[in-house]
Amino acid sequence: MVKRVIKRDERREDFDREKLRRGILRAAERAEVKEDRARELADRIAERIEKEDREEMKAEEIRDKLLEELDREEKAVADAFRAFREEKK
Repeated sequence: MVKRVIKRDERREDFDREKLRRGILRAAERAEVKEDRARELADRIAERIEKEDREEMKAEEIRDKLLEELDREEKAVADAFRAFREEKK
């Protein structure tokens, strides 16, 4: 089970399922996906990542897994998530 996230600068933080969910929900809102569908996606993806069989995971790996899942399940949300990340740069 993932308990810690390794950030780009090598700091470690506790895995925050809610932080992951909020990011997915924001992207879903931008993609105009219905709220109940967005919550279902967010919960399922957060659970899958959290259940990875390892104690720590790099933030980039989490993002890649998240986008892989979104690409399969709801491409518009994946695209909105990518666009949001680009805007933050």
